[in-house]
Amino acid sequence: MFKKKNGIDNEGLNEIIYLGRNILKVLYFVLIIGLILAIVGICHLLGIFKILGTLLKILAPLFIGFVIAWLFSPLVNKMTDKGMPRILAACIVYVVFIALLVVVFRIFIPILYEEINELLGLLPGIIGKITDFVNTTFGKFNIEGVDFEAIKTSLLTTLNNYGASISRALPNTIVATISALASGIGTIFFGLIIGIYMLFDFDNLSHTMIKFLPRKHQMEALRLLNNIGIEVRKCVNGTLLVACMVFVCDVVGFAIVGLNAALLFGLFCGITDLIPYIGPYIGTAVATVVGLTQSPLIGLGVLIIACLVQLIESYVLQPVVMSKATNLHPVMIIVGLLIFGHFFGIVGMVLATPILSIIKVIWQFLDEKFDFFNNNEPIEIK
Repeated sequence: MFKKKNGIDNEGLNEIIYLGRNILKVLYFVLIIGLILAIVGICHLLGIFKILGTLLKILAPLFIGFVIAWLFSPLVNKMTDKGMPRILAACIVYVVFIALLVVVFRIFIPILYEEINELLGLLPGIIGKITDFVNTTFGKFNIEGVDFEAIKTSLLTTLNNYGASISRALPNTIVATISALASGIGTIFFGLIIGIYMLFDFDNLSHTMIKFLPRKHQMEALRLLNNIGIEVRKCVNGTLLVACMVFVCDVVGFAIVGLNAALLFGLFCGITDLIPYIGPYIGTAVATVVGLTQSPLIGLGVLIIACLVQLIESYVLQPVVMSKATNLHPVMIIVGLLIFGHFFGIVGMVLATPILSIIKVIWQFLDEKFDFFNNNEPIEIK
């Protein structure tokens, strides 16, 4: 029996208040999504992102240096905590980092370039096998009222146009990328120099930025910046580490089953793994289709390898490596992927999760400061 006072069901009233607050939270959630969509859309229409892109190009060395210092600062802090001078620790980290870059450019890039050329040579044969498969498959269907011939013609036209566009665009893209890297050597060089100087005294950099704010808001702003840095670093470091592990496992597995351009498709799977939820399926589908054009056995082997790697990622790497990663609701991540993917393509989908992490930290800070949901007020009716 519910307790009543003055003819009012107190427990029922408590339930109504609790339900009302949950509905209010959902409405705030929808409002946040709407605001994100509106802000991104307005910035896109006004060309603000183009202006920001131009500023990033101009300030690219400063941006590169800041990112490098931001990524390596925790490692340098751990080394200094063990008694090593900060300048020496920063120099050691930098030497190792530059050595890894040299290894990548001297070994990895030439192999990747050869595999891309090999794939271009195989592309007409791959398109031909896919075309034969489509012709054979659609020839088996005969349903009254459904024009399978028109569907097949449209599909083959799209496939041939896509293959031709890849054949034309990929070499130019490779040349343009190499030219951009060559012309950007100076930018990267100055970025590395700025990064080492920032790394020498990175902890004081945020304190220097905070000093431009009014004194009464400096501590709150510093706490907000630290929280943003912690959340984004957990997200970025964990995601990159998992993607690198997926890349290595896929390359080894694809090479064992005999997939052509195993390094290239392993790299593609590692990059698409940066996209939450849908990324792994994109990489697996592309690698499997190319494997099937070689032979059904290789295609099946590629599919098995990709599925095994994803199982390892889901049940081993994610719980271990990403156990402290930012905790975002799946619906929020999917909505972010849709919004940023619509405006910025694959790059937007990759950056969606870190940006949402920043928004989440800012929202939690504002909620804690202004108590939007009145979390500190009791809801019990006596």
